[in-house]
Amino acid sequence: MIVQPRRVAVLIATTVAVLGIVAPANAAPVQPQIGWAVTESVGGTPVPVEAPPQTNSNPPRSDGRIGLASTPEEDLKQECRSQHAEQASTQQGWMADRYRRCWIGHRRVELKCSGCSTYIASVEFDYTLVGIAQNGTRQADFTLTFDDWEALGGAERETTPMRVSFSGCGSFVSCNPGLGEFSQPLGSWRTSPYFHVTMTSANQTGIGVEYLVGAMVNMSMAITPVTPNIDPWVDDNMTTGQVRFDSAGARAGMHNGTVFSDFTPTFDLLRLAREDNNHETMYKESIQHIDDALHNVARTFPSFIGKSPPGEYKASLGANQRPLHRLIDETLRGKNRDHAGKVCVDVWGEGASNPNLNCDEYPFASTIEGAYTGSSASTGDPEGWRTWHGSARLIGEVDNQESGNLYLNIRFYQANRILDGDPFFVAIDR
Repeated sequence: MIVQPRRVAVLIATTVAVLGIVAPANAAPVQPQIGWAVTESVGGTPVPVEAPPQTNSNPPRSDGRIGLASTPEEDLKQECRSQHAEQASTQQGWMADRYRRCWIGHRRVELKCSGCSTYIASVEFDYTLVGIAQNGTRQADFTLTFDDWEALGGAERETTPMRVSFSGCGSFVSCNPGLGEFSQPLGSWRTSPYFHVTMTSANQTGIGVEYLVGAMVNMSMAITPVTPNIDPWVDDNMTTGQVRFDSAGARAGMHNGTVFSDFTPTFDLLRLAREDNNHETMYKESIQHIDDALHNVARTFPSFIGKSPPGEYKASLGANQRPLHRLIDETLRGKNRDHAGKVCVDVWGEGASNPNLNCDEYPFASTIEGAYTGSSASTGDPEGWRTWHGSARLIGEVDNQESGNLYLNIRFYQANRILDGDPFFVAIDR
């Protein structure tokens, strides 16, 4: 059947009428969407999963101070920006030790319409976040400061609210202010460029005999317009940091305390002895034993091909490090000493160890990597100590006892709040 042109026109008109379609006479132009968006961003760079952990052998500063004329926060901020800017610009920030860390960054945020080349208003600033954990109390303080704040454009640069938020507050962690966040107009941030959050956890609350409580601290910022047709700017997870509260008691030195547990400290006996009135010669045998175990394995016993004692930090290994781990269980520590003693008897004979000579071991008896817990002896193999990736040798009693108690236990384990299972590295930096 051939449809005539006139019938086609009638059909189209009828269809339009049935569907109720009406072509607008003069449609209003679509308004471009307006919103705040970041145009310059430095800081908050994610840390690759294969990156090595942060470590150093610096003894922790008990009060967090560097200078004498300013606060610990100001001192740490200056050190962070002047000496560690690259590391501080990552999400993890830079950590001086288990008690002090900082993050830095820069943002420029503009209010503009989608597809427009010019902006309506803008704000630009540098930020520094300093975190200080307390040894002796279950408390961590975070201080955020803005510098070089510059605002341009319309009134929105003064009146639009900006919120700063911290995660980590919860059932076992209290924050002041209560939600760990604060909001004020951009103009108020310019005149009061400061925000402080205190996190606390009640003594003897948490998991296990050490009353552990962990919190992941993330900082976020958001510019939140009051007008619904303006899109906000939200920057989540600008920082990340692991905070751990504990009430471990005497084994940790002070009964309660807080650390940044994503920092892995390094025990350097030589450095500690030198800083302690240059007592290097008093502990030279312990120092030499650790050095040989790490760098001259052919001088150590038990002797077998392929022996490789753990503990030393190697940047080339990335995240695949081989740290030591503290062992609290006294029964297992005793077994570690007994099995290291089998090495000394095998090499030097029965009775060689006496009140003047001790059988020293590396990895230490106070670690999971010790001669029993770190070998097949722990699975029932009576000869497991022969293939232990460690070293035992006879050294002077005073050297052995004082280096273990004064430096490893008090000046390292307790000073850094190294708890059961916590990792740490070992170094001899000549």
